[in-house]
Amino acid sequence: MKVVKFNYREIVDEIIENMDLKDSCCLDCTCGNGKDSLNILSHMDGSGFLYCCDLQKQAVENTERLLKSKEFENFKMMHKSHDEIFDEIPCKLKLIIYNLGYLPGSDKSIATKASTTIKSIDRAILKLREDGVIIVVSYLGHQGSHEERKAVDEYLKNLDQQKYKVEKREFYNQKNNPPIVYLIGGRT
Repeated sequence: MKVVKFNYREIVDEIIENMDLKDSCCLDCTCGNGKDSLNILSHMDGSGFLYCCDLQKQAVENTERLLKSKEFENFKMMHKSHDEIFDEIPCKLKLIIYNLGYLPGSDKSIATKASTTIKSIDRAILKLREDGVIIVVSYLGHQGSHEERKAVDEYLKNLDQQKYKVEKREFYNQKNNPPIVYLIGGRT
């Protein structure tokens, strides 16, 4: 196992690979082109259920097409903002993932925003199982991205340390504003 990671994808992949996701409910809050959704479903071994959400219709269609092409059926697509989905999810969640920003290859003006992201994370924490993890990958480069990252950073920094563990991983000496990965888990 490589301790120091090359990029954020290695961090996310290692977390998903090391979680027992069988018979679990999971949520991809920003499904984009479906890479995280596919990775999560691949580690469920045919059991469990994945909710996939995105504000952009193209992202929902891209993800659904990818998952169906791999013959997965244990998922539900939700064409909504990530702050509007939690009432539709009846189960506690083992894994929740966010990739903040915009859909790669699309209009950068359609992107996650600080206000809805904080509202969504706040609701996600209430849906998280005791042994669950929330992964938030924060990118810069879209309008409002600096404000969103600052808001996420401040919100997570102020979570009650008696209830939650928060880890922040960043690539400190890389140029071009690499993403930051936040991990949130309950104290079990």
